[in-house]
Amino acid sequence: MAVGKGELTEQASAVSAASTLRKGALISTLSAACYAGAVVFIRNAYRAGLTPGTAVFLRFALASLVLTGVLSLSHQWSPLPRRHVRALFLLGFLAYTLLGITWFVALSVTPAWLVSLFVALYPLSINLGSWIFLRERIRRQQLMALAAVLAGGIILFARPSLEGVAWLGILLMFVNMIIQTAYVLVGQRWTRGVRPVISATWQIFGAAVGTFLYAILSGQLSFSFAPVGWLWAAMFAIVSTALAIMLLWWGIGLLGPARAAIFGAIEPFLAVLLSVLFLGERMSFLQAIGGALILVGMLLAQWQPELHRARPIGRE
Repeated sequence: MAVGKGELTEQASAVSAASTLRKGALISTLSAACYAGAVVFIRNAYRAGLTPGTAVFLRFALASLVLTGVLSLSHQWSPLPRRHVRALFLLGFLAYTLLGITWFVALSVTPAWLVSLFVALYPLSINLGSWIFLRERIRRQQLMALAAVLAGGIILFARPSLEGVAWLGILLMFVNMIIQTAYVLVGQRWTRGVRPVISATWQIFGAAVGTFLYAILSGQLSFSFAPVGWLWAAMFAIVSTALAIMLLWWGIGLLGPARAAIFGAIEPFLAVLLSVLFLGERMSFLQAIGGALILVGMLLAQWQPELHRARPIGRE
């Protein structure tokens, strides 16, 4: 029996959606991997003598130089309306300056595991924000995926003792989580229809200005560090900033912020893996279980049972 034209169109649309989902999943996971690499780059940069303020400024300053050079040499600069440019610049200026300040200060007054735990909760806040403000429908399967990555993140970083935890650190990381959520939700509007490399470049310009002011005002701007520090700062800028931000917005454009956040949840686990491989740290059995749960959540977020139930295209 011949398959109807409407059914052919429906199945072709489902296959196209599945292809977009797989592509978005890969891009969002690569973005998370680039961000996770920061743990190696920044640790070695600190060992070379960089201060936190100098490191975060060079991160964006060097990234902006690289992206400007790439766009200029490839003649790929595409003009944007001034209003659009101002919005992207301010997005980077405000978001990354405030994210940097809250993250570094929180890390100075509270244990690193608690800071990492809040980072692992980003998918929850972004999914809630998407549901409340963007009216984005969250399916049962997506809720299951979200539950898996949240459970994995909590197992990965939670500790039974609250010794050394300061309420100021908790407050700052809560603010940090709200800023990250607002950055993704608001940024989706201004990055829609803009090539990821252009969007990332203007945001990084803004971030470079904001973090420069932060480094100056906090008295942390200093270039008296070992020469190898420039190498680690460059890796931090190119891999964990320029490439990571481009892939982030590319993935969000394909998947939407809620689903992209689920795939981005692999970042903390990858950071732990990289610490084990390159910094000599150890992974516990519980951390391995947490990482496995995050991977299960990512698989759930990709699974599309309607494709498996679809009838084959052709003749019966």
